[in-house]
Amino acid sequence: MKHFIFFMAVIFLGLFLAVLNKTEQGAASNSLPTIRVFGYASFTGRWGPGPLLKEQFEKTCKCKVEFIEGSDSGILLQRLKIEGESLGADVVIGLDQFDLSKAIAEQSWRKLSLGQLNVYDSVKPALSNSFFVPYDWGALTFVTRKGDLPRFPASLDDLLAPELAKKIALQDPRTSSPGMQFLYWVIRSKGEDEGFKYLQKLMGQVHSFSPTWSAAYGLFTNKQAKLVYSYVTSPLYHEIEEKNKDYVALPFNEPLPVQFEFVGIPEFCRHCELGEQFINLMLSPEGQKIIMEKNYMFPVMKGVMENTPFAPLMNVKTMSQVEILSAAEVDRLLRRWTEVRRGELN
Repeated sequence: MKHFIFFMAVIFLGLFLAVLNKTEQGAASNSLPTIRVFGYASFTGRWGPGPLLKEQFEKTCKCKVEFIEGSDSGILLQRLKIEGESLGADVVIGLDQFDLSKAIAEQSWRKLSLGQLNVYDSVKPALSNSFFVPYDWGALTFVTRKGDLPRFPASLDDLLAPELAKKIALQDPRTSSPGMQFLYWVIRSKGEDEGFKYLQKLMGQVHSFSPTWSAAYGLFTNKQAKLVYSYVTSPLYHEIEEKNKDYVALPFNEPLPVQFEFVGIPEFCRHCELGEQFINLMLSPEGQKIIMEKNYMFPVMKGVMENTPFAPLMNVKTMSQVEILSAAEVDRLLRRWTEVRRGELN
């Protein structure tokens, strides 16, 4: 009987110590600061670079990383404006060059102190802002599948061919960053007035204007559209992830637009220093490699892309100027686009 009592006492003592240890570990975990990173879904989601960046950062930061998902990059500013400080974001990821002026006008941002960055020459014009730094970039064009079209369009005017009627998937520039890139490409290639007249003709060719890039690309991959406006790296995704070489990014006579994606720290950040450390990870060789391989975009830092399948794709003909439009100018162009969409072109 004594042996039984002693045996039970040992078991209860072991259980008590196990519970106590688990409680202490939980308390220690709960005491760690949590940095909140606000970004678009394809960055923060399961297949994006976010989870791997989180894993790497948590190894050394003595903190936790929590993602706030913002759907498409075009939605980020809208949520920031509506929710503001209540969003609790320490880092905002995914604004492009057309968002920056509006972002600065609508929110206060913390100046970044990142030192000298060894970026590609083509990236240097995008470093002119002290509140935001680019972390990747990409050229946009139309993507199709081999065998889907009798001939590939080689210019914007070719998109007006009768066989493409209702076959083109585009994004709405009011809610989608690629959608705004397409609008900018047209008006800079043709001039503003001629560009909007062209867009009026194009309306009959478009299957739909989706609110996000992913929605438009989904229509294309589901074969509801023959062409989709996307990135020159999109076919590489299908080749690497799906072993499918049927996708083609089309070269155009017009130089292709370039999208830079930026990261910044809002002034209302709670863990501001950790936010800057997270940005430093994004710009490190390890972070840039993760972003390149998971986001399927070009890195901004030298020494990451060389001798990879991404390097040859960078040799496309692109617009040479990185233009940061004012918020008023972006709004004006979007109003004109809305008029065209409604059939009210002046």
